[in-house]
Amino acid sequence: MSTEALAFETVRTVDGFRALQPEWDDLWRCAKGEYFQSFAFCNSALETDDTVARRKLHCVTGRRDGRLVAIWPLVTFRNICWKYATPLGPENRAPSDILAAPDDDRDELVRATWRAALKSTGADVFQLWRIRATSLLHRYATRENIARRLQEEPTPYAMLRSEQDWEAFCRSRPGRSRTRPLYLKKRLASHGAISIDMVEANDARLQPLIDWFVLHKREWARHNGLNSQWVFSESSRAFWNALLSQASPDAGEFRLFVLTLNGEPCAMNIIAVNAACAYLLANTYDREVARLSPGTVLIDDCVKWAYDRGLDFDFGPGDQSYKFSWTGGLSYTTASFLVLPTVWGRSGHAAKQGVKSLRLMAGRVAGRQTPEVLEADAS
Repeated sequence: MSTEALAFETVRTVDGFRALQPEWDDLWRCAKGEYFQSFAFCNSALETDDTVARRKLHCVTGRRDGRLVAIWPLVTFRNICWKYATPLGPENRAPSDILAAPDDDRDELVRATWRAALKSTGADVFQLWRIRATSLLHRYATRENIARRLQEEPTPYAMLRSEQDWEAFCRSRPGRSRTRPLYLKKRLASHGAISIDMVEANDARLQPLIDWFVLHKREWARHNGLNSQWVFSESSRAFWNALLSQASPDAGEFRLFVLTLNGEPCAMNIIAVNAACAYLLANTYDREVARLSPGTVLIDDCVKWAYDRGLDFDFGPGDQSYKFSWTGGLSYTTASFLVLPTVWGRSGHAAKQGVKSLRLMAGRVAGRQTPEVLEADAS
């Protein structure tokens, strides 16, 4: 097939965006998309974007003979004198990628969609978060000398579908000889009645449980010195509520798992599911019972839940010990970086880096070592 038959359009209205859902869902299933490529995830982000007046929807769609074969939802915004484009998603640096049909010329389809996004947005700066290093988008976005790498990070990943014996698999996990799943669960149960529930979208408990999740996530962030504007914003609560309230198991499944001790919540996980994998999107626990490891108990149970359903498990970025244990160190790499398509964007980035270098030099001259900080943009 030839990419000459492709026709690209940009959807800029909310109504037009939502009208894409049936075709989008079909494409997501056909392409075996990841959770962040689903309509449910992207629509939840659009519904709860607290900067909607500043960020403009820019959803790139590609069609072949009228059939939707590619989609990449973006937002654009102005920062001082530069125009930015970034994938539509919650403002917590969620991963992104172009959703493309598994046609024979998929490589060229992704390349053409990337070029269409560059042209239609007219952006001076593209902010891309957590793009898989092996993805076609990563290949094309970094091929030209216009990308500036900011950060690479590993994402721990457990290949559960290749395991035949759950008990043998658990025994083989490094670092868990004294803290095996069954031991931790029994220790927690010795302090009262425990229960693990998957809360459905229509469950009356969902809203208060999301409130509990947000409250304890913020407490955890304060305790660990995590200064995340998104975690402490109201849009984070609204996003989780919108995402978990959507009952769409056929095109992206999002679930809240709750561990209770004596009837009270003590840990929660938010899990996404596609045809091959379960993803740990977010988790938290009650710090008052942290010594009983409720967070680890619930994660262990979610890994078993994925195993029973023939799914792998993606733990998300981070170097927590439980992630290394379950994966044995297996991970894939993602990259967050800037693409600077215009001379104006490259000039702005160079000026920013120049000012940063001067500040570092001034700090050293004054005897004050200024720490290097990874910046989220090139404004």
